[in-house]
Amino acid sequence: MAEKAKIFPVGTGGGPIEVMFNPNEYTVSFEGKYTGEQNNKQFQISEMPEFKVSLFYDTYEQRRDVRKETVKLTSLLDPKVSGKNTRKPPDCMFVWGGFTYRGLLSRIEQKFTMFLENGVPVRSLLDVTFITNEPDKVVEDNKGLNACRKLWVVKSGDRLDLIAGEALKDPGAWRRIAELNKIANAIGFPGKNDVGRTLVIPD
Repeated sequence: MAEKAKIFPVGTGGGPIEVMFNPNEYTVSFEGKYTGEQNNKQFQISEMPEFKVSLFYDTYEQRRDVRKETVKLTSLLDPKVSGKNTRKPPDCMFVWGGFTYRGLLSRIEQKFTMFLENGVPVRSLLDVTFITNEPDKVVEDNKGLNACRKLWVVKSGDRLDLIAGEALKDPGAWRRIAELNKIANAIGFPGKNDVGRTLVIPD
C-alpha cells in the first residue's frame, strides 16, 4: 500500500491528517538571500518561503458529503485562542515521501466539481498554500537533509532523554531535540499540552 501524505498540526495536540489521495504534484519555491552590494554580494542563506499542493477528495461512491472529509483541513484556518487571547495561526508540517515542509497554513481554495441529485458535493479539489515560519533556515536545511529526519508523537511519560535514546541512540542528544522543536521548558517536558504533539528528530 502506498504511503499517504500527512499534515501534522504542530503543537495542537491533534493527530496527523491523512490526505484521501496522494497529490499528483506540488510546488516548492526557493529563495536565496545575499549580503553586500553589487560585486561584493555573498551568499547567506536559502529559504523555502512558500509551498503549494493540490489535494483531491472524492466521496461519490459512498454518496457522502465530501465536506466531512475536507473540513479536517479547512478547520485549521479557524482562529485558535492561545495565551493571552491572541489568535495563533496554524503551524503545520507536510510530510510525504521523505519531503518535509513546516510552515503556516496560509490559504485553502476549495473547488467542488461533482454533486448528488440533492446538491450535496461529493468531489472536491483543494489548493493548499503554506508559508514558511522559519525565516532563518540555513542552506543545509534546503539541501534535502531534513528529508532524513524522523517524527516522534509524544506520549504520556516520554522524556526528552528517553526520546533521544530511542530515536538517536544517544540520550545526551535531548538538547538538540529541544532546540529544534523550540521546547523552552525541557525539564518539565512533557506538559499537558505536549502529549500528542509531533516532534521532529534531528539527523
